Amino acid sequence: MKPSPYRPHAQLLVCTHLRTASDPLGGGCGARGEEVFAALKERTRGSSVWVARSSCLGLCPQRGCTVAIAPAMQYLIEVEPADVDEVLSAAR
Repeated sequence: MKPSPYRPHAQLLVCTHLRTASDPLGGGCGARGEEVFAALKERTRGSSVWVARSSCLGLCPQRGCTVAIAPAMQYLIEVEPADVDEVLSAAR
């Protein structure tokens, strides 16, 4: 193992976890997370902000999805594609 020479300014972890409809926590972020992930990937292409899909981040919103911003580990919930500018501002 060796450390990577590449370091992002920030990394956005977007929950795309899909739960069953009968789950007491609801359906999960699933498709809503995929929409946010695609919007963030489009906006961060070639930048020092990296975006990755994540499984459950432990916060299950009723709408939108959950996004974690590393290295600060700030969590945003109910994130929707229209919120991409605000998410990127929080990451900077």
